[in-house]
Amino acid sequence: MKPIKRYEIEYAVICNVGKVRRNNEDNFYCDGVIRENVNSNDEKVLSGTVYSDTNELFAVFDGMGGEACGEVASFVAASHAALFAQDRAQYEEYLYELSEMLNEKVREETEARSLVLMGTTAAMVQFSGEDIYVLNAGDSRIYRLTKHELKQLSVDHIALDYGGKAITKFLGYPGDDKLRPYIAMGQYKAGDIYLLCSDGVTDMLGDEDIRSIIDNKRPLTESCRALVDAALENGGVDNTTAILLRVKK
Repeated sequence: MKPIKRYEIEYAVICNVGKVRRNNEDNFYCDGVIRENVNSNDEKVLSGTVYSDTNELFAVFDGMGGEACGEVASFVAASHAALFAQDRAQYEEYLYELSEMLNEKVREETEARSLVLMGTTAAMVQFSGEDIYVLNAGDSRIYRLTKHELKQLSVDHIALDYGGKAITKFLGYPGDDKLRPYIAMGQYKAGDIYLLCSDGVTDMLGDEDIRSIIDNKRPLTESCRALVDAALENGGVDNTTAILLRVKK
């Protein structure tokens, strides 16, 4: 049995309320950290390095439901993802199991608050050995940049609704039906850059804008800052969360 290669996963995270919203309904999970204080709109910035052989999890959650419900839903998902990830070493591939658990936790919180509906999108990436798993529900996206080519790995779960968009799959999905998120598996390699982001980024920036910002050799924190700043400069009408990951030998 050949040994599993070990790669560094460099990360940079920025979670910003945007220029229009009064509250931040986004949350994330990265290297044991989430946005703990949902009543604060202070920008959350994070950077560091983890390793590919530790079943590492990264996730972006964009809450929905209006008033205070969105930030509650995304916080429930992020906090339970953090609890689950504490034992990630015992799992090889766990994203589907995790999404089912988070879906149920958000539904339980919805019922506990006597609400009709509360939910959050999810975009999650797991490095497991030499494989990478991606899962998404909603319109938070996952991209991969490799050899100057940007590819969306996630699938948008949206429908047009009176000139706007309605999210068709999300954590907290009501009824007895299974959530059925999009999930896929592949291999990563040194030099790959992955982006997980809420629609506060992708509604303000096109794919070519994103590619031109992150396709460079500058520090990952600078690329993440440039990405969020560009979304804010283009309107910043929604909360803006971005996680950039760079695979290094």
